[in-house]
Amino acid sequence: MVMSEDSNNAYCQAVANRTSFFTNAYNGIPETLILNTILWVLLILLFTVLRHQAGDFGRLALVNSNGSKKRWTEIFYSRAASVVDPQPSTSTQVSPRPSTTSQGIPDSTPLSPIQPEEGIFGWIRVTLKLRKETILLHTGPDAVHYLSFQQHLMAVMALVTIVSVGIILPVNFLNGPKENPYDVNAFGRTTMANLSPDSPWLWVHTIITILYIPLVVLIMRRASGRNAFKKAATRTIMISNISSSDRNKTVVRNYMQELFPDVTIENVSIAYNISRLYVRNAEFERVHEARLYCEQHRNRDTLMAKPDMCSCKKENAYEYYQREERKLSGDVARLRASTMNEPLDIAFITVSTVQEAQNIVTHFTPGTYRQWHLVFAPSPDDLFWENLNVNKSHWYLKFFCVNAVLFLVLFFLSTPAMVVNLLNSRPWVKETEGKISPLVADFLPTLMLWTLSALMPVIVAISDKWMRHYTRSKQNYSIMTKCFGYLLMMIMILPSLGLTSAQALLEWGFLNQTDRWQCIFLPERGSFYVNYIITAAFIGTALELLRFPELIVYIWSLLKAKSKAETPYIRKAILIEFPFGTHYAWTTLVFTIAIVYSVACPLIMPFAMIYICLKHFVDRHNLYFAYGPSNMISRKGGKIHSTAVTMTKFSVVILVLVMAMICFFRGDNGMARFLLLIITLAITMTLFIFMSPIKRCAATRRPSIVEIAGPAPIYVPDVLKDNGIRTSSVRPSVAGFGGYGSDSVSEYDSSQYSVNSVEA
Repeated sequence: MVMSEDSNNAYCQAVANRTSFFTNAYNGIPETLILNTILWVLLILLFTVLRHQAGDFGRLALVNSNGSKKRWTEIFYSRAASVVDPQPSTSTQVSPRPSTTSQGIPDSTPLSPIQPEEGIFGWIRVTLKLRKETILLHTGPDAVHYLSFQQHLMAVMALVTIVSVGIILPVNFLNGPKENPYDVNAFGRTTMANLSPDSPWLWVHTIITILYIPLVVLIMRRASGRNAFKKAATRTIMISNISSSDRNKTVVRNYMQELFPDVTIENVSIAYNISRLYVRNAEFERVHEARLYCEQHRNRDTLMAKPDMCSCKKENAYEYYQREERKLSGDVARLRASTMNEPLDIAFITVSTVQEAQNIVTHFTPGTYRQWHLVFAPSPDDLFWENLNVNKSHWYLKFFCVNAVLFLVLFFLSTPAMVVNLLNSRPWVKETEGKISPLVADFLPTLMLWTLSALMPVIVAISDKWMRHYTRSKQNYSIMTKCFGYLLMMIMILPSLGLTSAQALLEWGFLNQTDRWQCIFLPERGSFYVNYIITAAFIGTALELLRFPELIVYIWSLLKAKSKAETPYIRKAILIEFPFGTHYAWTTLVFTIAIVYSVACPLIMPFAMIYICLKHFVDRHNLYFAYGPSNMISRKGGKIHSTAVTMTKFSVVILVLVMAMICFFRGDNGMARFLLLIITLAITMTLFIFMSPIKRCAATRRPSIVEIAGPAPIYVPDVLKDNGIRTSSVRPSVAGFGGYGSDSVSEYDSSQYSVNSVEA
C-alpha cells in the first residue's frame, strides 16, 4: 500500500517546486543540483580572483598603519604572508612559529614554513595542508575543538552515507508494490514510502535506526571538545557579591589569607566600571592612529578631513586629528581617574598552584558578614570587561524580555515556511508565475527559505550582544543553544509536519489531528530537504568564503570615516573572532536533518556529506586566514564545545521517534516494530539523561586539574594598563598571541597549550 499524496493535501502545506526547467525527475533535485553547482563555481572563481588580487599581506595588513596604499581586496581577502607546516616531532608541546625574518634559515623546530601559494588556486592546497599544530598556534584552541567536532561528524556521516546508499536505497527502490508502482524517475520510489506497510523489508530500516544510536554516541564522544572545559585549569578565583566597604585589595587579601593561612596569594585585582572609559578610549584610538597616519603620509598637507558626515566642510586632516587627540586624551585621563573610584563587586585573586585554588573554591563558605561567591575565574581574554558593571537584576530582566520577544516573533509570526507560503499565496505571485523564467520559479523557494533561516541567527546574535553577557564563552553558548532550538523547530520540525508556525503546532496539539504525522512520510518532504541541503552545501559555503556581511560592515565603516587616515583603525576593527555559536548551531542542524531523514529518504545523505566536507574546508580556511584568534577555554568557558557534542544526540532521538510514528500510523502490521522502537527510545532517553554516555562524567565528580606552566594571566583590562595606548575597540589579543590580527605568533606562549591538551 502506497501512501496517497492527495489525501494529505488538506493537512500538509509543502514548499514544493512549482515548475520544471530541465527535467521532472526526482522532484527537481537535478535542477537544484545543477543550478547550485553553476553558482558555486562562479562564486569560488570570484573569491579566487579577489584573493589573488589581494596579494601576500595576510592578517598583518589589518594592523599595518604605515600609511601604505592598499586596495580593499588587499584588506579583506588577503592571504597569510607566512604559512607553516608542522613536521613530525616527539615533543608533546609546540614551539613558537619562526618569525618572517628567519624563515629562510633551516631549523629543527617542529614547525617549518611551507612553500608559498603557487598559482591562482594555490590557496586550496595550502588550506588542505594546514595541520592541527599550526591552527592551534595561529588561531587558538577553540578552532581546534571546532574542527575536531566537524571531523567526527564527517566520520559519522560517511558511515551513514554508505549504509543509506548501499543498503537502504536498493531496498526502497527494488521492493515497491506491484500494483500502482511509482514511476522509475519518481523521487518517491527511492523513499520508504515506496514500501507497503506490511513489507518485511521495513525491519531493515528499524534495525538500522537502532544501530545508528551507538554509532553516533561512540564516535562523537571522541571529539576533543567533549571535555574542553575540564582541562582548562586556572590559579585565579573570581569573587563576586563584595560589599562596597570591602572593595579594596588589602581587605580581600587579608580576609582570604585569614581563612586560608597556608595559601600563597600572588596577586589581587579589583574590577572597575570601565564602560564609559571603554567607549571614550575607542574614540581616542581611532583619532590617535589617524594622526599617526597623517604624520607618515608624504602629502599630509593635502590630506583633508570632513568632521561632519552630513556637511561638505573640510579641513586639514593632520590639524583636525591633532586637536581631537588632545581633547580626547584629556577625557580619557579624567575618565581613567574617575574609574578608579568606581570599584565593582568583583575581584580576582591568584594563588600559587591550581590545587590551592581548587581547595579554596571547594571549602569556602560565605560568612555572616561577607556573603561572597567564589568560582574559578574565566580567562581574562574571555571577559567583557566593559559589561561587568551590569546589574544582575537588570540583566535578568533584559534576558526575560529579549527571549520572550524572540520566542513570539520567531515561533509565531515569522518562520521561514510561513513567509514562503504567504508569498506563494499572493495574487501577484500567481499572476507573474507564468511570466518569469521557470529556472527562477523553481529555484527561488528553496533559496528564499535558506536566506530567511540564515537571518534568524543574526537576529539572535544581535539580541544576545545587547544583553551584555559577562564573557564571550557565555555569549557564544547562549547564541548556539537558542539558534539550534529555533532552527530545529523552524526548519525541520514545523515544516516536516506541514505547519508554518508554533501557533499551528499548538492548534494541532489541541485538535489531535493525527494525520499530521503522515506529512513527514510524504516523498515531497524528503525532496524538499534534499534541495535545502544542496543549497546550503554549495551556495551557503561559497558565501561564507566571500563573507559579504563583514564586507558590508567594512564598506559602511569606510563611508563613515572622516578621512582615509582612519583606514588603519578600520582594518583592526573588521578582524572579528569566529562566531562559533552560530556555526555550531548551523552544522548541528544540518547533521540532525540528515540523520533524521537518512532512513526514510536515503538520497539526502550524499548531499549532506558534500555539505559537511565543504563546510569543514571553508571553516578551516576562514579560521586561519580571515578571523582573529579565540580562546574561550576556561573553567566552564569551554562548555560551548562539549554542549555541541551533546546536541548531536537529538538527531538519533528524533530519528527513533519519527520511525516509531511511521510504524504506528501505517497500519497494524507495524505494531511490533513500533513497540521495539518505543522501548529503544525509552532506553536511549534514560541513558542520555541519567548516565550521559557522551559526557562520561558524573555531576559530583571533581574536574581534572591540569597545571598551566608559566605566569598567571593579569586580570586588568587593556584600557587600565599603563604601558602606552591600548586597543580597546577591537578584540584584545588572546593570551600568548601577538597583537590582535598579527600575522606573527612568535610571541605565543606554547607552554599554555599543546596538541595533547586539545585531544580527547
